Amino acid sequence: MFRAYDKTGDVSYALGAFPTMELVGRRPDDVTAIALHSRFRMTKEVEDILAPVADKVYVSDRDVERIAKKGNTFVVGEFRKRYAPFVSETHVTLVRPSDAGNLGTIMRTMLGFGVRRLVVVGEAADVYDPRTVRASMGAVFALDVSLFSSWEDYAAAFDGQKYLFMLDPRSRPLGTVEAAEPCAFVFGNEGSGLPPGLATAGTPVIIPHSRDIDSLNLPQAVAIGLYEFTKTKFN
Repeated sequence: MFRAYDKTGDVSYALGAFPTMELVGRRPDDVTAIALHSRFRMTKEVEDILAPVADKVYVSDRDVERIAKKGNTFVVGEFRKRYAPFVSETHVTLVRPSDAGNLGTIMRTMLGFGVRRLVVVGEAADVYDPRTVRASMGAVFALDVSLFSSWEDYAAAFDGQKYLFMLDPRSRPLGTVEAAEPCAFVFGNEGSGLPPGLATAGTPVIIPHSRDIDSLNLPQAVAIGLYEFTKTKFN
């Protein structure tokens, strides 16, 4: 029987068929159970995808509805949370991101641009909140995620080049900066951004835009930054 999601617990849930299929495809060993609603229409394609975990699949309207809440969700996958030890390779660093939807969107964006390591620093939105997992469309299962409780701990683990997206008199316009890998693309909280004191921790970068807006939102900034730094890889 599924229980309400607990941030401090060892398991979480993928809500919906697509994120659950991504879970099975990318992390089958972490699947603990998959509940199907009686209204879910099984196809041969889905049956083949679920084959590696067939012994963990069952039908339960009650379990699906207990976790999903919304009436248009007919598949829920329960899985073990997993965090990765930090490795010094190119990655995105988010400092205190606060919105689960934004966090999930950023994960999907990272996967789209081939950056597969995410670092989350400080008190932040839960990487494995079902809302985050759903917003990522299952991309979370393809990423290596590392957590650090403070900037100091993170900086001690990674002394490579950091590109800090922030407003600062020393910020260089995106497009004039060439990434020296391995590196970190660092973004701050949705409301407060990065602390001004971090400008000396690497190369501060700004995304030029018109004065008609105050700022770009966090997922937009990450998408534009990653596109600029990786665009030659996909030509």
